[in-house]
Amino acid sequence: MLALLAVTPWLLFPGGGRQVALIVLPGLWIGNRLVTGHYIPRTPYDVIILGLLVMVLVSLYATYDIAVSLPKITGVLLGVSAFYVVVGFIHAPKQLYQVLIVVLLGVAIFLGVVFVGSSWGNKIAVLQQLSARLPSFLRGLPGADAGFHPAEVGGTLTWLVFMPAAVAIGLWAQRKSRRVWPWLIGLSVLTGALLLALLLTQSRSAWLGVAAGAVVLLWLQGRWGRVALGVGVAIVLIGVALGVPSRLMSNGGPSSTSVTDQAVFDPSLVDRTEIWSRAIYGLQDFPFTGMGLGTFRYVLPVLYPLFSVSPDVDLGHAHNEWLQAGVDLGLAGLIAFVALQGLSVALAYRAFRMTWPVMVRWLMAGVLAGLVAHSIYGLTDAVALGAKPGVFVWILLGLSAAVWRLGMAKSFHSSEESSLGQSIQCTA
Repeated sequence: MLALLAVTPWLLFPGGGRQVALIVLPGLWIGNRLVTGHYIPRTPYDVIILGLLVMVLVSLYATYDIAVSLPKITGVLLGVSAFYVVVGFIHAPKQLYQVLIVVLLGVAIFLGVVFVGSSWGNKIAVLQQLSARLPSFLRGLPGADAGFHPAEVGGTLTWLVFMPAAVAIGLWAQRKSRRVWPWLIGLSVLTGALLLALLLTQSRSAWLGVAAGAVVLLWLQGRWGRVALGVGVAIVLIGVALGVPSRLMSNGGPSSTSVTDQAVFDPSLVDRTEIWSRAIYGLQDFPFTGMGLGTFRYVLPVLYPLFSVSPDVDLGHAHNEWLQAGVDLGLAGLIAFVALQGLSVALAYRAFRMTWPVMVRWLMAGVLAGLVAHSIYGLTDAVALGAKPGVFVWILLGLSAAVWRLGMAKSFHSSEESSLGQSIQCTA
């Protein structure tokens, strides 16, 4: 795990160290073979991941420039490596809590970077005024010269926003212990900051996804959660009657052809429909190999020019994750991607239903809600396969696979209920 953390910055950002860092990844698997007797721990995802990696290799045949595809390929390899490192590291409750602490720390660091490096949404005046007060000194990063795109930030947050809240729910049963309260406060603050960042992105796709994830989390909560869900549905219906959604979707017509600020470009429904049609054309033309990872933004204006969107706008993806996976990796890659999404939801739900300590069950509930939220987001927007923030979803998949493996091995017992604070003391 430490080796992967050490090379991650070189894998995420271009530079002379990327090639050296790529050599470390197979070294991790070889080292695992020497220590444990197998290259990777077995999980239900293995066949799907193998198919995905095979299609990444096949797509190299179609890509017009390997240098263009290399960042996304590196992102996929980093994500798969993170997945197996997480699964291989967790073989007892102690290791699960250690990984959870590292993940929450990573989420906090990511959130800090987001607050100082994002180009925030500009649809709602009040939120725009609030975001204008935030510092914006982190600019010029590769691929995000004008700041992180708010829609991609929102899509990443859909994976993460439920985890600290769900862990706090799991710890609430131990609130009588003083050692738990600092964690409850910290998790509450982190959840509030994640929600604030989500609001400032003004990404309607992310908001809709988080609403779907909240439905899942409230339903799993039990009777009182379902009561709250009913109240929420009533509020939504009142909002619909008052026309709130129509105001949020006020830019339903085509975007201006004079749009030049690609960092905050927000395609309307008409624009997205045209983009989806072009992605379908690309899938029809490259059904077996795909265009190659990361090439959509360059192939689109040459082979499938748009009419409602200015050619000055850099469209990095198809604004639909299923279509984007098909465009990148062909039909076989699309099938593998859809299978990965479906299995991840099923496995997280199954892990939640197992007989676990309360906090472990709610950790899985947070993972499940995040996966559902992002799946809804991915219907109208995308965090493309291999994108830098995509490593978070591989970590979530690793957590669900690890807990499932422990459940199948019956490594947990109901008597092993322990607080997070106690686990931290054990690791000291």
